[in-house]
Amino acid sequence: MLRLRMNGVASTAMRNSGLNYKLNYGLDAMSLRDIARQFEPNAALAEHLWGENARECKILATLLFPKTAFTSEKADLWLKDCFVPELMEQLCFNLLQHLDYAPEKTMEWINNEAPEIRTAGYTLLLRLIIGKKSLPELSSAIQLAEKDLFSNNFRLQQSAERFLERAKIV
Repeated sequence: MLRLRMNGVASTAMRNSGLNYKLNYGLDAMSLRDIARQFEPNAALAEHLWGENARECKILATLLFPKTAFTSEKADLWLKDCFVPELMEQLCFNLLQHLDYAPEKTMEWINNEAPEIRTAGYTLLLRLIIGKKSLPELSSAIQLAEKDLFSNNFRLQQSAERFLERAKIV
């Protein structure tokens, strides 16, 4: 299915912009959602897909893992495998924002020392705000984000800024 929908132009453009997967079919999000709809949620299949170094397989894994079976520990493990921002964003959007423990996970990640993990915390918290989901107390997250605006990590600055723009509206 991935090969039949392959978009060589998009794949090349992604590779040229730094998305260095072993395989990249260049499929857009709508195509991946169409493919995912053809399968029942399945943890074993999702684990197998996550283990592949193919962009579309990893994104499909975030769409196919049963939400009730995805543990907080698994969220930490999968986050460590997100070697490009797009993958972390897909993990947050497709899976993590729907989980009961997401509010607690955001605060755990925002308080982490690693900029990449803090970035994921802000991204997930932003998804919860946009989706009008259950939210943790935002005052400490706002204080941390205001400090992260001055980080020398561009992605962290950007995610903190996006979060603050939305958090002040809530």
